[in-house]
Amino acid sequence: MIRQALLITTAGVLLSACATDLTPPALALAAPAAWDVAALPAADPTTDRWWTAIGDPVLDGVVEQADEASDVRLAEARLFEARARLGSARAALRPEIGGQATGERQSADDLDQETFQALVSFSLNPDLNGAVRTRAESQRLRTEAESARVEAARLTARSTAVQLYAAYREAEARAFAGDQAVTALEESLSLADARERAGLTSGLDAASARAALASARARPIAARQAAEEARLGLEALLGLAPGALTPTLTQPITVAQTTPPVRALSAPAAVLARRPDLRVAELQLWAAGADARAARRDFWPTLSLSAALGGQELDPETPFTASGFLNQIAGGLTAPLFSFGRLESARDAADARRTQAEIAYRQAAVDALSEVERALVALASAEARAATLAEAVAAADDQTRLANQRYRGGVSPFLEVLTAQRAAADARAEEAAARGQALSAYARLNAAAGLGGQAS
Repeated sequence: MIRQALLITTAGVLLSACATDLTPPALALAAPAAWDVAALPAADPTTDRWWTAIGDPVLDGVVEQADEASDVRLAEARLFEARARLGSARAALRPEIGGQATGERQSADDLDQETFQALVSFSLNPDLNGAVRTRAESQRLRTEAESARVEAARLTARSTAVQLYAAYREAEARAFAGDQAVTALEESLSLADARERAGLTSGLDAASARAALASARARPIAARQAAEEARLGLEALLGLAPGALTPTLTQPITVAQTTPPVRALSAPAAVLARRPDLRVAELQLWAAGADARAARRDFWPTLSLSAALGGQELDPETPFTASGFLNQIAGGLTAPLFSFGRLESARDAADARRTQAEIAYRQAAVDALSEVERALVALASAEARAATLAEAVAAADDQTRLANQRYRGGVSPFLEVLTAQRAAADARAEEAAARGQALSAYARLNAAAGLGGQAS
């Protein structure tokens, strides 16, 4: 029996050695040459909390709550399921031990016999062709992919939270700039009314001031509507009831605090390595390759071993049956001969899935490079606009002050005052928009660089 088992095992090993392997090739991805001097975000590699460099405690609290977003919790639940599947796949490589106990009573005309048996069974699939082991490896890779998906979901939730917060602060700043314009126009209207009552001007100046004031009052209303929409979007992202963030967001904060900090250089290879979505695509590719290898190994023999040990008790014993020790050892070698296309179809489907995974991986890498490039352009443009508009605000304020002085002295018409005030209001609103867009672009750039997904 031992000799036969050795022959079976040896034959199976020799046949399985002929099985082909299908390892996914390494993918070469070229990064843009401009990245050699591109300014990418710097972050503490142990915490990855890039948003703390902004210096806004309200924003810090909002981002912390993003970890409880529905997408993050759903990804964590899928990771838990994947780990359970991995445990099941690995258990198929381990022996299975069971117990069985039976009792029986038989009655005949001249004999009443009682039988009792107790057995311990042992079965094992040595995975001679490697298919079970390969599928377990595929499940391990998919479990790692689910873990990377959790990080990707966390990164996306945090980045989206920062962008919605930036939109809220931008709208609030635009509303504040609109309120300043309304206050200035109200003062101009009072001055025009006073000069009209004194007979220094006609009623045209006061009428022009009233028309400009009515138009200016509409701007803060639209800005506050945008702020409310951003707040509602942020609350929905965090899974909060409408209005839950109102006390938090109404805390005072200066516009300067939302300016992104200085960034350090980072290598393109490090950026691609940090991206959790790229890790997901890469792991899915390797898992698809493992599935393709397992589909090929299904063509080769499988070996099964089993044994049972125990005993039986008979009362009374007969010349043909007796109490005593029971044992059974069995081994089987199974190989497919004709599957009528079933195995071939499974192999071809696995190859097709691997091809799809490779295409998805390449496209994910291209998308990652494109996202970084777009975020870099958006951030540089927003910062340049904010710096230029800050100068425009200062110049518009000087122009407004001089126009008021000249109008009070009767040197300039009231139209110059209205023009200067309108220019100052527009410059303040545009500066607020540029600062908000800079913060939003900074969040997108960090997300594109793969920063912000690690657990707190």
